[in-house]
Order: sequence, then structure tokens, then C-alpha cells
Amino acid sequence: MMKLSCALLGTFAAVCVCAPALAGLGGDASSVEADRVSMKAVLRVTPFVGYDVHEIQTPAGVIHEYVSTQGKVFAVAWRGSGLPNLAQLLGGYSAQLARAQPSTHYNHHHLRLATPEVVLESDAYLRSRSGRAWVPALFPQSLSPKDIG
Repeated sequence: MMKLSCALLGTFAAVCVCAPALAGLGGDASSVEADRVSMKAVLRVTPFVGYDVHEIQTPAGVIHEYVSTQGKVFAVAWRGSGLPNLAQLLGGYSAQLARAQPSTHYNHHHLRLATPEVVLESDAYLRSRSGRAWVPALFPQSLSPKDIG
């Protein structure tokens, strides 16, 4: 079981260090379109009060990018058979998270990294990967991190 946690952390660090970052988390709304093009995916936007959810459907799964009314990506979430390009999704926060120490986790399938600026949670079960990341300072008051997913 411990091997799975180490594999998750190792994969995350390798992806964040090796891949070039596009805008993603903390970037502006135009970064969502860049992500869609890069992933050769389909985009659907759902408006909510105070934010929009941009759903990017890829062959490997689905990615949600949460965009505030100010046009900033304040959270991202993913679900699918593999990990998306985390460096791309996490943007400028990817290097910071790659250096962060894992927080205590309740089992070996869950990884949580937190810094004062950004939080990442990732889960892995058999052939399924999911996770989310958010910037607390950009979060709208009408939403809670537990609503991201």
C-alpha cells in the first residue's frame, strides 16, 4: 500500500517538473481554451452564480476548471483512467506543489499537498484517478472546496 502513495507522489513530481506549464490554475479564462486545444478535447461551459465550470472531456477522462467572475481559474478537478498533464492544469503552482511535503493522509490511495497559496488532493484506485486543486485566496465566498470535484 505504501508503494502506491510513493508512486502517486513520484508521478506527480515527475509530471510537474518535466512538462511545460500553460496557464491553468491561477491563470485567466483564456487558459481553459489553451488547455482544451492542447488536450484535443471537447469543452462545455456551465454557468453558476459567481463562477463558471468549464468541463473538458478527453478520451482519458474529464477535467473541470472553475473560473470566477473576475476571469481567474481558482480550482481544477479531474477524474478518469489516468492523470492529466498536471503541470499544465496547475500552471505556476506546479513547481511549488512538487516541492511541498505530503500532509498526513488517511490511507495509501490518497495524497494531499498544501502550501499557504495552493492545495492539491489526489486519489488513485485500481484504474481510476481523481483529484482537485484550488487557490484559497481566489475562491468565491459562495463556494466551498468540498464542492469542487
